[in-house]
Amino acid sequence: MANAIAKKILRFIQTVDMTEFDDGVFNGLALELFAHQFAQNAIYRGVCLQQKATPDRLTDWRKIPAVTTSAFKEVPLTCFPAHAAAVFHTSGTTQSRSGKHYFRTLDFYRAAMLRSFAAHCLDNPPAKMRMFFLGPTRELFPNSSLGYMFSGLRDEFGDAASAVFFSPQNIDAPGLRNAIDKAARENAPVFILGTTLALLECMEVFQRHHQKFKLPAGSRILDTGGYKGRQIEIRRDEFQNRVRETFGVPREYLLNEYGMTELSSQFYESHFSARNQQALCAMPSAPCPPHHAPPWVRVVAVDPENLAVLPNGEIGLLRIFDLANVDSVMAIQTEDLGRAWPDRLEWLGRAGGAELRGCSLLTETVARHA
Repeated sequence: MANAIAKKILRFIQTVDMTEFDDGVFNGLALELFAHQFAQNAIYRGVCLQQKATPDRLTDWRKIPAVTTSAFKEVPLTCFPAHAAAVFHTSGTTQSRSGKHYFRTLDFYRAAMLRSFAAHCLDNPPAKMRMFFLGPTRELFPNSSLGYMFSGLRDEFGDAASAVFFSPQNIDAPGLRNAIDKAARENAPVFILGTTLALLECMEVFQRHHQKFKLPAGSRILDTGGYKGRQIEIRRDEFQNRVRETFGVPREYLLNEYGMTELSSQFYESHFSARNQQALCAMPSAPCPPHHAPPWVRVVAVDPENLAVLPNGEIGLLRIFDLANVDSVMAIQTEDLGRAWPDRLEWLGRAGGAELRGCSLLTETVARHA
């Protein structure tokens, strides 16, 4: 059974039309995956039994019990007893210990990563680009999910001149400047990918030296957040204005990724696809641009007190159902505030302590069943 649902989900991720959100298909796969995780993940099964949620009782993916991101700090949440192919660690900045997400295989993670990135961040069909990285890569950060992602994107979509300007010791701003100058001379579009913090630090170096650029047409920049545990106060629009001034990239070519170690899939703020443009037009008054989900993911917002699912568009804690989380837990309760629709979310920031009572109780439940 485990092999059958794994094959179904991998095939779905690899072949589904990225603009098609068929809730019936998703519901069937989600319920089948829930049955597998209920059977194979003993700790998760205990949580589900306490909520009287069993595979024979559920008919709706929204009712599948979630575990909190904090639970990954408490216990290994796995559906397999053998050696893990990879273990990704959370930053560990909010507590003394980091969370850990164990993977039996990275096939699902890689398939989800490549398909979402190509759909939301590259032209159609995707072509090789000159990629410059201001963030972790797998060679130097083997336990970083972002490091695995950046390395995979480089290997799949980067051209021979792609390069990394980030290490545990420093950010190589002079190296990036030289690489940008070379690309400009060759009129080669570049794709700069980095954490928000690393991009800010790099721009500060350029500002001190009065350096600004005009990247070749088609160039784009993606940031991945990265403020956790840092004393940084900057609005999103202010950050993007600084990026535009420094690199000379139009607003529509500034992208953002929302993801977390506990997930296997990513969300993108992007203007590239027709579906994304329609979603933006439908939310003209939204305080934050939406981040788009892939078809193998669904999102809801829940009430912070009792974790009840809220109607689409109401503000609550984001709960994400990720089919690519085959060998851990599909339903992840985050500590992020936002608005949600099945195919996208609007991230409003981290919830405060008073808003996390429901999450805290759920994490305690997981710990009791360890």
